[in-house]
Amino acid sequence: MKKLVSALSVLLLLLMAVSCDDDSANAGFKKMENGAYMKFYTKGNSEVMPRLHDEATFEMSQYFNDSLLFTTVGNQPMSIVLTKPDFVGDVVDGLLMMHVGDSARLVVPADSVFTIMLQMTEIPEEYAGKNIYYDLKLVSVKPFETLEAEHKALLDSLRMEEESFLTELRNDPNNTVTGSGIIILERTGKGKMAKLGEYVNFDFTMCSSKGDTIMNSFGIESVEIQYGEEFIGNGFDEVISMVPEKGVIRCVIPSALVFDSTGYEQFILPYTPMVVKLQMNSVMDKAAHDKQQAALKAQKEAEKNRRMAQEGKSITDYIKLKNITEKPTETGLYILRQQEGEGNIAQWGDEVTIHYIIRNIKEEQLESTYDYGQPITFKIGSNQMIPAIEEAVMTMAKGSKVTLVTPSALAFGEYEMGDVLPPYSPLIIDLELIDVK
Repeated sequence: MKKLVSALSVLLLLLMAVSCDDDSANAGFKKMENGAYMKFYTKGNSEVMPRLHDEATFEMSQYFNDSLLFTTVGNQPMSIVLTKPDFVGDVVDGLLMMHVGDSARLVVPADSVFTIMLQMTEIPEEYAGKNIYYDLKLVSVKPFETLEAEHKALLDSLRMEEESFLTELRNDPNNTVTGSGIIILERTGKGKMAKLGEYVNFDFTMCSSKGDTIMNSFGIESVEIQYGEEFIGNGFDEVISMVPEKGVIRCVIPSALVFDSTGYEQFILPYTPMVVKLQMNSVMDKAAHDKQQAALKAQKEAEKNRRMAQEGKSITDYIKLKNITEKPTETGLYILRQQEGEGNIAQWGDEVTIHYIIRNIKEEQLESTYDYGQPITFKIGSNQMIPAIEEAVMTMAKGSKVTLVTPSALAFGEYEMGDVLPPYSPLIIDLELIDVK
């Protein structure tokens, strides 16, 4: 997930970064007709320039203070369809000023990147008032007329492929075709059928005609909805209405009843029929559902109270076992001094760098920044850390080391972290303050 977020951030910077109109800040760069500040390294021999809505393929390297932040050089070049720039001087503006084969540097003020594109209220100190540079090399251009022709050809191919798939199934005498066009391959069960407003609980798989799994709930988490709420599409809603309680249906939903000729982003192609298996676990009227939910709520509350009582006992037992004589703070946090530091005590709003080891009450290690080989830096009061760490840090100077006996209210509270950490789990935290700014 972190890699995905990083990749998306780079792409956003690429598409939306803003240039500056201050010539003195861009000495050595030429202001182009569209407002972009550029310096050309080489000029290609081609007369081809991209237009809006064309697809541009290019190499790109991103620099700050002569440090390389990101590059495609040596890897696959980037390709984007050039849409109207949101800001004067973004990368699209740069590409629109280039011929195929050209290479150039584009100026982007970092302040605008953070305040306009990323909509941040504070600019990181190291970037404030400085520029980010993009080295661009335009590799090729595909005209939008070609893009449109390719897209039409793809849609025609996908439409014909779907029709061929559906026709074969419709012609099979073992299958049943509904008035809307859903093809029923198999259906079992004779239980209660869902009515509008009732609550249904089911598991399902949804695959493409090629067998690629698109969605699946079996073995993960059953779906519970009030029948009549739109779930995926009209076709899926109709399938729900055809399956009795404890029954199973296998069917094919034509694309026109699901994602139609548009598909779904990059995940589902247009004209993709859906092969569905649905198992109806239960059908309940509102009164029965409300009664069930009340019972589940009471059960969860009882479990919560049991765990909270167990937490208090486990902390008391730990304090006795370790012969701890220190008194807890007003919040219930035990701060056990292991090593005193030097200098000023960290204060609210300070930027601090820490190492920590987090263990459960049985002293089984859950996480350690030492294992990562890198400490963590955060601003006190930014809610980046659990309350126990923020509270403890404000009693420490640079070089201090403490051990914390932490009630769950100052850690993860009612949240469950798989089998590793149940709800209402106290923690033991070894904390070292590396630096204070």
